[in-house]
Amino acid sequence: MHRTTIGVFAAILLSTGLPALASAGPAPDEASTAARPAFQLPFDCNSKWRLDTWAHAPALDMVKEPNQVGTEGAPYRASADGVVRQSFYHSNAGNMIQVNHGGGWFTTGIHLQSRAVAVGARVTRGQIIGRVGKTGPTSNGHPHLHYEQAFDRNGDGVATWGAAGTERVRPFFNGVEYGQANGRTWRNVVSRNC
Repeated sequence: MHRTTIGVFAAILLSTGLPALASAGPAPDEASTAARPAFQLPFDCNSKWRLDTWAHAPALDMVKEPNQVGTEGAPYRASADGVVRQSFYHSNAGNMIQVNHGGGWFTTGIHLQSRAVAVGARVTRGQIIGRVGKTGPTSNGHPHLHYEQAFDRNGDGVATWGAAGTERVRPFFNGVEYGQANGRTWRNVVSRNC
């Protein structure tokens, strides 16, 4: 997602009735992080990706390295085992999938070209659950995966997504933390989703 649409995207998503929380995405407390699944970058094993926060940290926008060729249509794979909580077409985000990984942990991917799983489906880490795309107006027609990890801080069994004030947290892949601040880029991040 590009910087010019962040504010509009946040306002529209919040107007859909998603509950807003006071916190904009700090990591959960230490007791909760012990239960964090061993999340992996949600792509083919050994593929390289560029991760950007733009102006919506801790969320990440992901494109294929070195030159974005192959981003559109790339397999979107489950970052960890879980159960699909949401799978639908959102009027702004386009095709989206959210997976409940248990223990209060969720992942959400948006702008997907296609979805290969329905609500209630059990998924395993590395399973193809969709394809990267550019659906929804907030993609600006640019193929990428907008990806969020979230922790259900209020314990209501769901995780809000898509805007500041939701339950998204800094993501970890293969034990490395990303998304610490706006305007950050990580180059050639290798997927270990094998």
